[in-house]
Amino acid sequence: MGSMTAQHSGTPARPPKRATIIDVAARAGVSKSLVSLAFKDPKRVSDERLKRIRTAASELNYSPSFVAQSLTSQQSPFIGILVLDFQNPLFIEVADAVRRTLVEHGEFGLLLNGSSAATVSEPYGTLDPQVLSMLHSLRPRALVVVGTAADQNALPADIPVVYVSAAITRGVATCIRADDEAGMELLVNHLVTTGHQRLGYITGSSGAVTQERQAAFESSVSTRGLESLLLPGDYTEEGGYRAGQNLLKLPKKQRPTAVIAVNDIAALGFIRAAEEAGLTVPGDVAVAGFDNIFLAGIPRIGLTSVDPNKDELGRRAALAVLAGAEGKADEAKYLLVEPTLVVRRSSTGSPKYDPS
Repeated sequence: MGSMTAQHSGTPARPPKRATIIDVAARAGVSKSLVSLAFKDPKRVSDERLKRIRTAASELNYSPSFVAQSLTSQQSPFIGILVLDFQNPLFIEVADAVRRTLVEHGEFGLLLNGSSAATVSEPYGTLDPQVLSMLHSLRPRALVVVGTAADQNALPADIPVVYVSAAITRGVATCIRADDEAGMELLVNHLVTTGHQRLGYITGSSGAVTQERQAAFESSVSTRGLESLLLPGDYTEEGGYRAGQNLLKLPKKQRPTAVIAVNDIAALGFIRAAEEAGLTVPGDVAVAGFDNIFLAGIPRIGLTSVDPNKDELGRRAALAVLAGAEGKADEAKYLLVEPTLVVRRSSTGSPKYDPS
């Protein structure tokens, strides 16, 4: 009778103990402080000792703690990318462009969701206290803020800060954003060219970007002598949907033949309301948005939108924050990136009914 194989007791095996800096020092035959220096500033360690330390670290599968490096080093290993709204596709795309540019320059960008949920008591852009506390503790070399912070004074004051896709007071910090006034002019001109004379606009909820886009719309329609209608909304799909429902309560002859939304997400909500009411887009009402998020380009949606040039926004923000981190930024700048208009089926064709 053959021997029986040993049976497992059913107790899960303990994972192998993670190597520490002390283990690496012991194997390399050097001090713990020298191992730490080898990872923080290898140029200050001799080639022979550096080789021994790296060999020991490799054999032990050791890598230095990111958090420990942040807490103990005079030179933080990362640049923070604080995104004010993870539900805004524009911000995510811009933040990723920042991160990719940093990688190209040998830097690590740490993405953080920086905003509390918007409520009546905490408006859009309110910074999350826990994230702020972590930023102050980890001390990034510099910080990119994607979006407008309602309480920007709460951010670390001793590091370079660059804002992107935001609207802040000129001269306070470097700010890079799309030229919304030029973008709105492109949109209004496109709709007028296709025959629309009565335009609606779905507003944002709060903030400087909201105010500037609305002001640009009002100026653009006023200079052309067009009829216009403001529809209270916000940056969400639900806000655009409510704006659409309110519009559809009006008599047909009072409705605009084309509607511009403060952003693409609100435009999609408006389209849902219109289609539920039996209207066609663009047959009964043309629709356009802002930001040209990836959803706008899906063929089933085909939303006309202002493209703020997200890759360029992210690239410039990354270069600006790198300059600040290296002490080369001598003054706060306010940089506008030229947008383009991407025309899709949601706004093509002439008005279906006489707007008079």
